[in-house]
Amino acid sequence: MLNLDALSQLKSLKQEIHESVPRHEGKVRATGGRYGFVNTDDNQQFFLSPDEMDKVLSGDVIAFRVEETKEGKSQAIIEKLISTAQDEFVGQYIVKGKGHFISPDHPTFNRWVFVPPAQRNNAKDGDLVACKISQHPYPHGKVQAQVLEVVGQTSDRQIESSMMIRKWDIAGEFSEHCENEAQALLSVMDAATTTEARSDLTSTTWLTIDSAMSRDLDDALYCEKTTAGWLLKVAIADPSCAIKPGSELDKEALRRGTSTYFADNMIPMLPSSLSEGAFSLLPQQVRPAMACYLTVSDDGEITDYRIENALIESKAKLSYVQVAAFLEGAEGDLVDQISDTVKPVLGVLNDCALALNGYRRKKNLVLNDRPEFRATLNEAGKVEQIISLERNQAHKLVEECMVAVNRSVANFLAEKEHGLFIQHAGIRSERQGEARALIKEQLKVENPEKVTTLEGFVEIQQLIAAGNPDADGAPFELPLQAILARQLERSKYGTEAKPHVGMGLPAYTTFTSPIRKYNDLLVHRLVKSYLANAPITPISEDVLAQVGKGQNNSRMAAWQSDQWLKAEWLQRQYAVEKKEQPGLQRSGQIVQVNSGGFTVRLDDCGIEGQVDVRRNKEWKFDTKTMTHKKGETTYRLEQEVKVSIASVVPVLREVKFTLCE
Repeated sequence: MLNLDALSQLKSLKQEIHESVPRHEGKVRATGGRYGFVNTDDNQQFFLSPDEMDKVLSGDVIAFRVEETKEGKSQAIIEKLISTAQDEFVGQYIVKGKGHFISPDHPTFNRWVFVPPAQRNNAKDGDLVACKISQHPYPHGKVQAQVLEVVGQTSDRQIESSMMIRKWDIAGEFSEHCENEAQALLSVMDAATTTEARSDLTSTTWLTIDSAMSRDLDDALYCEKTTAGWLLKVAIADPSCAIKPGSELDKEALRRGTSTYFADNMIPMLPSSLSEGAFSLLPQQVRPAMACYLTVSDDGEITDYRIENALIESKAKLSYVQVAAFLEGAEGDLVDQISDTVKPVLGVLNDCALALNGYRRKKNLVLNDRPEFRATLNEAGKVEQIISLERNQAHKLVEECMVAVNRSVANFLAEKEHGLFIQHAGIRSERQGEARALIKEQLKVENPEKVTTLEGFVEIQQLIAAGNPDADGAPFELPLQAILARQLERSKYGTEAKPHVGMGLPAYTTFTSPIRKYNDLLVHRLVKSYLANAPITPISEDVLAQVGKGQNNSRMAAWQSDQWLKAEWLQRQYAVEKKEQPGLQRSGQIVQVNSGGFTVRLDDCGIEGQVDVRRNKEWKFDTKTMTHKKGETTYRLEQEVKVSIASVVPVLREVKFTLCE
C-alpha cells in the first residue's frame, strides 16, 4: 500500500505530465473528407482524425491537447466542447430499413444525422426538411436532429427557391406592422417629397431602360450634346425621403439587405407598394429623385458633377431588347413603339456611354463580359430550356451611366469626413509572392511588386491586354488576366475611401439602386445630409456587417436555387443520353482551378461541373500558373476541353464530369 509521500509524488508526477502536454483552444474546420482541422487564434493548425471529427461539428470551439501519432505527426485530441455554431440546417430525409436520417445540405456537414422517432414530425423518405441539432455528437460521436418542418418534395413547384429561402434565412412576407407603415407612407408621400427643397425636372425627357417585366425602376436617364462633350443626367429613385432611420421598414430593409431575385419569383427589400409603386420611376408619374449632373468631355472623362434633390417624370419605360434593336438600326414593332421625342435622346446617350467606356479602358479597368444564360421554366416550374444571353449595347449603355454616377458620388464622399465605399484591396496577401514571380517571368518587368498597388495593378493589366511584345502583340500563352483575377481579394464595405483595385479606381461606391440595396439607401442618406449641411450619423461596423451578411445570403440563395433548377434539367438530359447517346462528349471551358481539380463550364448551357483529379497521382499542380499537368498534357484556365457527365445530384447542385482525353 502506498504511503502518503508516495501518493503525493505520484500526483505531482501526473500533474507534471499533464502540464507538459501542449494544450490549446481553437475552432473546428471540416473538410470534404471525414477528417478535419482545428485552428487556433494564433494561426496554428492541428489535424483532427476521423474518430475525433465524429465528436464535433464544423465551427465548434474546443479545448484540445496535442499528441504525436505513431508516424511522428501531431494531432489534436479533444478534451472539452466550449461552444457550438451549428444549429439549424436543411437536408433530405432518408429512410434506410428502420433507421431514419437526414442528409444535410451543407458543405462541411458531410454525414447522415440520425432522427429519433419522437422528432420525425411525420417526415417521409425523400422529403426536403428543415431541422435542428437535438443532440450534439460530443463526446460519444452520436449526433441527432429534430425535424422542424417538411418544406416539400423535389417535384414541387418552387421547391428550389423555397428550400434556399429556408437555408439562407431569407425573409418572406412582410410583417403586418411593416405593411401598415408602408400604407401610411403612401398617404403622406406628397408631404414627404416637399419637406426638402427639390428642383422641378418633370419637363426633361427622362427614360428608363430595364427588363421588360421590371417594375422596381431605380434609375432614369437623359443626355444632351454640348460643345465640349455631353451633359449626362441620371435620376435615382429617392426612398430616403420617406423611409426614416430606425423605422420598422428601415429595420426590415436592413435585415434583408437587398431584393432577392429567383428564376420564378422575387422577394423585395421594400414592400411592393413602395418598391414597384410610390418610389419606382414609372412612366408618366411624378416621383422624388436625386438627380446627378455629369459633365463628360469628348474623350469620356468626367470633368465635373453636381447632385441635387429633384422631382422627375419618366417619359418612357423601355426594355433592353427594345433599345438594343433601335441602336442596331433594326426595324419593327419594338422600335416603332419608341416615341420620336425619345429616339434622339437614346442616340446621344449611347455616344456618351461609348466615350465613358473608352476612357475607362484607357485609364482604369473594365471587366470582360462573361457568358450568361437564362433558364425558361415550364408549367411545373422546372427548366424547359436554357438559352444563351448576350449583353447588348443597351446593357452596356446603362452600366456605363451607373458606373459614372457611382464614381462621382464616391469622389464626393471621399472629400467628406464620413462615407460608405466598396473597397477592393487587390491581390490576396498570401498570393502576392506567386503573382510577383509570374509577372516578372512573363512580362519581364523589373519591379513586379508594383502589382500590389492600384496604379501598378492597372499598368500590369494594360501590359497584358497589349499582348506579348516578343510575339508581335499576340496573346500570352498563359491566361495571365484570368490567373490574376483568381488571386484577388473579395470586395467589402468600409467607411474610408480606399481603392477599388479590380476596377482601377481610387474610390468607388454604389448609389443607383436604393429601392433594391440597403447600402445604396445608406449612401443616399449621407449625400443628402451633406447637401443640407445636416448632422451626420456615421455608419457603424455592425450595420455594415449586417448588410454584408444579408446580401451574401440573398446572393447564395438565388444562385443555389438557379444551380439546382439547371442541374435537374441536366439530369433529365443525361437520362435520355445514357439510352440514346451513351458517352456523349460536351464542349466546355475551364473556369476555376485548384489543387484537387478544375471546374468546367459547358458552352451550350453554362452549367458548371467538377473534374476531380485528387486520386490520380499522375497529375501535378503548379500553383503559380494555376496549371494541372498529366504527362505532357496541360490543363489551365480558359482552356477548351471535352467532358462527359459522370453524375448529377440536383438537390445538392452537384455536377461531376469525366474528362475526355
